[in-house]
Amino acid sequence: MFNKLHLVVSAVAALLLVSCVPNVDMPKGTSKGYTSARLIQRDPSLTAITNPTEKQVHGMIQKSLAKNFNSRGMSYGKGGADLIVAYMVIYQEPGMTADYRDYFGYGRNADEIATIAHARGVEKNKRPDYFRQAGILIDVVDARTNKLVYRNLAKGDVVKGVSPETRAARIDDAVADALADFFK
Repeated sequence: MFNKLHLVVSAVAALLLVSCVPNVDMPKGTSKGYTSARLIQRDPSLTAITNPTEKQVHGMIQKSLAKNFNSRGMSYGKGGADLIVAYMVIYQEPGMTADYRDYFGYGRNADEIATIAHARGVEKNKRPDYFRQAGILIDVVDARTNKLVYRNLAKGDVVKGVSPETRAARIDDAVADALADFFK
């Protein structure tokens, strides 16, 4: 009797836990019908990014975004664009998750995304060794309707001490991977 009761209580607790997990939309729209895109406007009240590595990474991401859109025949970077492109960088080590939202904007569940990223990438991570991993979450928003058209994530291990060229190539690969289904 106790085992059956324990099993029922455990099942109910598991269902409650799963129902409390934040829901994050992951729409998979495509570039069809759009001709231009631009980077989201950064909040001017945020302090300037002064960390040299962080500045370099943001510059590489933004260059890669422009390259991806331009190589698909889409105009990128001008006002009045059809699409707004936003991104969040997520960095993880054992026991911690940091996210960089300067170019993510507002109103699309950033807190919930960070919570899920921490749960999946840190708490449920089975790696026995020390690790560093990073991901880029890219949102593409219809500029006219403000509707989230596409969201995807690419992640991988961080390699410390690589050349700027290698870092740029790794970022290019991650951005291309995150946007691949958008350009189908």
